[in-house]
Amino acid sequence: MSSSPLSTSAEIQVPELRRPVRVIGIDLGTTNSAVAEIHVTPEATDPPVARCLDVEQPTRMGPQFHSLVPSVLALHEEKLYVGAGAKDLRALAVDLDLELYRNIFWDCKNDMGVRRTYHRAQAGYRSAKDIGGHLLRFLMNAASEDNSPPSDATVVTVPASFQAAQRRDTIDAAKFAGIDLADGALLDEPVAAFVDYAFTHGEDILAGMSAPRRLVVFDFGGGTCDVAIFELRPPVAGDVAGIGVAPLAVSRYHRLGGGDIDRKIVVEILIPQLVEQNELKSHDLDYRVKSACVIPALLGCAESLKVGLCRETARLRSFGRYKEERATLVQTNPGLYQCTLPNDKILNLESPKLSAVEFEKLLEPFLDRDLLHPRETDYFMTCSVFAPLQDALERAHLEAQDIDLCLPVGGGALIPQVAEAVEGLFNAAKMLRFDDAEQIQTAVANGAAWQALSLAVHGKGLVRSVTGSSISIQSASGPVELIGDGAELPYPANEDWAETKRLVVPKTSLVDELPLRVELRGADDRLLMSQVGAIKAPAYQGDSLRLRYRMDVNQILHLRLDRGEGEDMEEVIGLEVENPLTSVVNPNAKRDQVLELEEQMRTEALSGERKRETVMRIAQLEVELGRYERALSLLAGLNRIAPDVWVLNRMGMVAGKLCDYEREEKFYREAARISSDWSGPLFNLALSQKRQGKLKDAMDTVDDAIKLQSRPTSMVLKAQLAEKLEQPKRERVALLEKAFALFGPPATLSDFQLGWYVAGARMSGDDARVQAALDETRKRAESPNDPRVGVLPEDTGQQQ
Repeated sequence: MSSSPLSTSAEIQVPELRRPVRVIGIDLGTTNSAVAEIHVTPEATDPPVARCLDVEQPTRMGPQFHSLVPSVLALHEEKLYVGAGAKDLRALAVDLDLELYRNIFWDCKNDMGVRRTYHRAQAGYRSAKDIGGHLLRFLMNAASEDNSPPSDATVVTVPASFQAAQRRDTIDAAKFAGIDLADGALLDEPVAAFVDYAFTHGEDILAGMSAPRRLVVFDFGGGTCDVAIFELRPPVAGDVAGIGVAPLAVSRYHRLGGGDIDRKIVVEILIPQLVEQNELKSHDLDYRVKSACVIPALLGCAESLKVGLCRETARLRSFGRYKEERATLVQTNPGLYQCTLPNDKILNLESPKLSAVEFEKLLEPFLDRDLLHPRETDYFMTCSVFAPLQDALERAHLEAQDIDLCLPVGGGALIPQVAEAVEGLFNAAKMLRFDDAEQIQTAVANGAAWQALSLAVHGKGLVRSVTGSSISIQSASGPVELIGDGAELPYPANEDWAETKRLVVPKTSLVDELPLRVELRGADDRLLMSQVGAIKAPAYQGDSLRLRYRMDVNQILHLRLDRGEGEDMEEVIGLEVENPLTSVVNPNAKRDQVLELEEQMRTEALSGERKRETVMRIAQLEVELGRYERALSLLAGLNRIAPDVWVLNRMGMVAGKLCDYEREEKFYREAARISSDWSGPLFNLALSQKRQGKLKDAMDTVDDAIKLQSRPTSMVLKAQLAEKLEQPKRERVALLEKAFALFGPPATLSDFQLGWYVAGARMSGDDARVQAALDETRKRAESPNDPRVGVLPEDTGQQQ
């Protein structure tokens, strides 16, 4: 029997067994999780089969059985609900006193590796890894029912973009569940999906594979959109791991997934229906009510409408009838959906519906090929799926036409319009498709089970993790290769340290400290990393430098650069570089800052002023993220004890972003009332009135601002209003001259003042002032930091 588990027929070759072997694969997902098993007995003659288990999920109405387990936990009436039961309770959160991150939890996977605690939760449920541990234990218990044999190996999957901290949290969650993840037992989700496809459909892609092929795995799940690009290397003769997998790029847009589409359906389709049916005004439901009461109650309804409409769309497309029936196609959920508000008022939504026309309109920002930036509201993110796709291609230095194979997975890939868009981008690639919806949603768990079987019977995984490029350190005379292209990880194989002594101290002063630059480059001379360390004086030209390095299976490059020998050895640089060859993007840095600041407020005793500054900073980040209602709610909390003019002014600005002009004016007027010497709120109100076309009101307001405080920016704004109201030119000229007399030189102005200086200079036709202001703007835009400071080491050209 062949020793290669991944043969051209994609069958795992199992050696002679003395006892039955049973292995488990777990997909710990953001929205749904799954568990699969493979059971092989000595007397079996047929090839092994991976089987995703139907898991019993307790609910208040009795058990439900399904292969997909919603990644939701709820603590209710001294009982832990996991899966379908917890998801059902989410719709009744207000009625049952369930609060997110206190006694009900979902979307927690995105918090893995993040410094965030769920401080309102009871012990054992206070972090993402705690929640992950409970999910994993629930799945393992389900796999152990009915007197099933114990697992000989268990594999858990993670996103390919997970960094060291996120992987450590996953390993800790597995330990909580009693799972010991050995080497190779933490498998990247895209690799797992490909492995499962290889076993179910693999003959046409693996047979005769003699040259590398580039594979894109497009994983559009409920909570994330991951794109991973790999280079598949041909099998190595006699190697247990038959296929080499070299990661080229990973682009992870977390919180961009099917769940965002569901939330968009709730906010843009169902809430307007709710408002109309209950005879409310559009602003009657504020951020707190929508986020805590309405959205959780209607998410399940939105998902059901989406799934039903997608199934009917796919059916009509298969018969070529979708275009002719699109205009009249409507999905309706019969029945009554109730939303309980904090004041115990109940809002009823009867027979909610979603039309095909509405759904396609709603999908437009998710399928836009031109506008690729994330756009966020308080309740959902809209971002084109082409953003992570194009980002991954660019980071891998590839075009869509360079891709040989494309494998769409995840529930979001079942949306016909999404599948069509991805296929259109990779029109030169072979599209790899699973046979049905269940396979596409359980492929990751099944692939994990295949990996577990290989670990159990061969002691090694199915695929070889290899480098997709060489890694070199740059010297003054050129690159010095450290790890070659296609090297199998871990490198070195025994997880020891590789070493080179070719590098020496370059020409330098004998007195000053020497800044030494460590620069890593790929085979295409692509800069991978640059960092500067210091060699303490005295530093002599030609002093030996010892470089030790290793790269583990998680693609973390460990590097140590020392000067000297023996007891005199001095560390120059010690660092860890995560995924140096796999470009990983995280477009959610501001969101992560919010989480960090919120955690700081929870865990540190902040003074009143520092707490105020932190809340103001969080609110500003929320505004930048487009989550205006949440920002407004945060700011309102600061004014509960005593009014703050700065907070009220900021609240006016946020209300303006929401086009809630009535509250905007109220906030600005109140800020102006309690301020005796600051005209900022009145200036902002006048600016808003100008934008609304209320020019006379704006003129009255800016006059009030100037009476309170004579500021040059107000003068320029009044000049603009005078021009629009067609007042005499001499008045505008006089206003602008007053403004320039107050402004001062451009170099002394704030960025805000500089912008109004430019506007005033352009109105007056003063080219010299315009140029001076633009020169100052360009000067400020230039970055003073040069990441390439420091000198490179010299290369002796000989390995010592």
